[in-house]
Amino acid sequence: MPGLPVIRCAVIGVGRRTLDDYVPALAGLSSRIELVAACDVDPAAEARLIQALARNGHVPRPRFFPDHASLLDAVDPGLVIVATPHHTHHDITLELCRRGIPVLKEKPFALSPAEARDLAAAVREHDGHLRLCVQRRHHPLYLRAKDALGRIGAIRHFDATYQLSTDAYQAGWRAETRTSGGGAIIDMGYHIIDLLHWFFGMPSLVYASAAPKLNPDAAYDVEETTLSTLTYPNGVTGVLRLSLCESEKSELIRVYGSGGHIELTRDRLTRFDRSNRPVERVAGERSWDSASGVLVNTLDHLSDPDVTEREVQDGVRVTATIESLYRSISQQTSVRPLHEETQDARFGSGHRRGTAGTEPADGVSMAEAAIGVV
Repeated sequence: MPGLPVIRCAVIGVGRRTLDDYVPALAGLSSRIELVAACDVDPAAEARLIQALARNGHVPRPRFFPDHASLLDAVDPGLVIVATPHHTHHDITLELCRRGIPVLKEKPFALSPAEARDLAAAVREHDGHLRLCVQRRHHPLYLRAKDALGRIGAIRHFDATYQLSTDAYQAGWRAETRTSGGGAIIDMGYHIIDLLHWFFGMPSLVYASAAPKLNPDAAYDVEETTLSTLTYPNGVTGVLRLSLCESEKSELIRVYGSGGHIELTRDRLTRFDRSNRPVERVAGERSWDSASGVLVNTLDHLSDPDVTEREVQDGVRVTATIESLYRSISQQTSVRPLHEETQDARFGSGHRRGTAGTEPADGVSMAEAAIGVV
């Protein structure tokens, strides 16, 4: 945009997410943002990054570092994108907040309620700027869907299904709850759980169960398929099905109201009246850029503390909902998300649940506690 300074950007973590999504997004926004540095523990990542930049017409070659500490000591970026394995996010993001560097990080917000509290406190203590790459909140089709919710009367119920056909979770850091935090719920499911929060708010009661492993003898310990029911303070109910291991990728959300219902997929929104007649159709792209919209919004609100505050509160609440789903699987009972911790995100690290149940020990992910890894 004319008259605005170009933001110097660094990327921490040069994996598939960075190469396939952030590099094209950065190249397309070269008038507003410049990639000046990147780091990865894998030395071969530098060559892959250079190739990806060349494919996308990015001419300047960023400086490359073996770790984030050396990058931050040598470069003074105006924005850092964190796209590393889940278990490394927390310490990296805390350091960036303490240095006063704005952050756009990959999901999840945190791997435990304790991490969420620490991160929220750090952002506020250091007047930090933190955004999470939850791209559906910024996609035109999902924005239209949120608007359409107001045209189907009083919302009563929803059914949501999100499934993938992938084996990425069966090896590497995604295969262990210690490093990924979990599977279908906190990894791929985070996007849909966040979307449901955006649509309906925070549930007051959840019940979740996990299906048997697709390959019982395989070494991975993350959950592959889960079924959850969610109840909200206003009486709305919902069913959420998440799976990593189905024959095809699918995303479908149906929301039923007193005056009709909507059907939402990645590339289509349809609103029906009470007689099941379609009264509104919106088409989208089946394949869409998952990083550009978030990056543009981040740049537009880089100095807006209210945006950061909302992002932090949403992250804390989504983390609490995810924790309650894992706790429900572990206890095989309905669980109430932790209202005393989530009514206001400004709680301290010394807070404890009391009668609601015990929190996973420091350094233990929600999924690890649920499945008894530790």
